Amino acid sequence: MSPIFSPEWKSLTNKERRFIIKTKTHFVFIGGFAVPQFSLAEKEKLRQDLIDAGKKLFAAQGLKKTSLEQLTAATGIAKSTFYAFYESKEAMYLDLLELESTGMEERVWAAVEKQSGAYSGIMAYLRQMVLELKTNPLTKKLITHPQEMELLRRRVNPEFIGRKLQRNVVPLMSYIEQQQEKGEIINKGPAVIAGMMRAAMLIEVHKKEFDEHLYTEIEDMMFHAVASAITIPPKSIKE
Repeated sequence: MSPIFSPEWKSLTNKERRFIIKTKTHFVFIGGFAVPQFSLAEKEKLRQDLIDAGKKLFAAQGLKKTSLEQLTAATGIAKSTFYAFYESKEAMYLDLLELESTGMEERVWAAVEKQSGAYSGIMAYLRQMVLELKTNPLTKKLITHPQEMELLRRRVNPEFIGRKLQRNVVPLMSYIEQQQEKGEIINKGPAVIAGMMRAAMLIEVHKKEFDEHLYTEIEDMMFHAVASAITIPPKSIKE
């Protein structure tokens, strides 16, 4: 039986059927779905369309409320084509977070590098990182909706964790080690110090528990306390 007349043909949208017939695109069957084999250029365009749709829907509705049907409808593709890019909407969310994180890290370290000492550098890191987390629509959604974070945790694999450590934690620990060599940060394990800094940033998760008029001051005092605890005097460095 010709693939065109097979049951799997029904899994495609009319747009995809017309495209396949017009361009004579080949397609394969994966898990019972007919998956078009697009050219590299076509695949990249579809991927970008998915990324744009995902950012918009996830930011507006969150992970849980965004359905696969909404993602595919926004880009005019079938589920079969979606699975050619991502195994699930959770996997897509993780990919979007990774794409966003590169720019975030660059801005954070640009802020740190402007500082002249460890105390000011730590303060800059904490402030800029929290600013990035709460102004990025995708990370902000996770911070304000812990249940969304739990959905993602179930999908996190060792490869993702490895990339995250390499991108986020390793540069921070390297910075800590450099400042320790200069005698500006206390002699504790870099992993412990990095953990303390990352724990301080979690205050953003509990923002709703504080008076909104006091929160900014509370957050700033928390960051000052952490920076003071892990840096070596003199503490007369002015912000």
